[in-house]
Amino acid sequence: MAEGLEVWKQVFQELIQEVKPWHRWTLTQDKGLLPNTLQPGWSQYQQWAFARFQCSLCSRSWASSQVKVLFHMHKSKGEPKGNVKMRVFAQRCQKCYQSPFEVPEFTKENISRILNNLVFRILKKCYREGFKSMEEIPTIKEISLEGPHDSNNCEACLQGFCAQSGVGPATQAAVSPALAPISSPTFGTIIPMPSPTHGKELLPFEG
Repeated sequence: MAEGLEVWKQVFQELIQEVKPWHRWTLTQDKGLLPNTLQPGWSQYQQWAFARFQCSLCSRSWASSQVKVLFHMHKSKGEPKGNVKMRVFAQRCQKCYQSPFEVPEFTKENISRILNNLVFRILKKCYREGFKSMEEIPTIKEISLEGPHDSNNCEACLQGFCAQSGVGPATQAAVSPALAPISSPTFGTIIPMPSPTHGKELLPFEG
């Protein structure tokens, strides 16, 4: 099991146990999960988040604020348990020929924010609890991004599922090697390296 996925599972358990301590929920990865294609009785939540990528061919790093994270959730009828399936859509390097799709790397803070949003939706859709309308907690953008989304190298766009698909905006900004994250080689938890300018200076964009 990928180390990064274990972080998602751990944080999810901490959050769901705070609100439903006697209920047993599981979180699993499903690379075949599709938006708006739900099994009977399942609900969906999706968020576009900030994450970083690194090319396995040339080691180039980039950041994007349009990384699609998809969840399908289901509570067993009459039982105190439920299941969540998740998929994080990949991106590939725009500089390399036939580059593979790379899994994104998230900070633990952003993982917590995404899963907080998920737990709110579980309460609302599976338990009919919580507020009627809930503001989504945005993920933290560690650097400033500008320029168009590289939809030709976005897995969600190529499959027709990206928020920006067909319109074109979201971002693949190059990350300076000096600021490259320390990353898990598998699913993608990162320890962000501090920017010497505290995030005020734009990193170079390669569009």
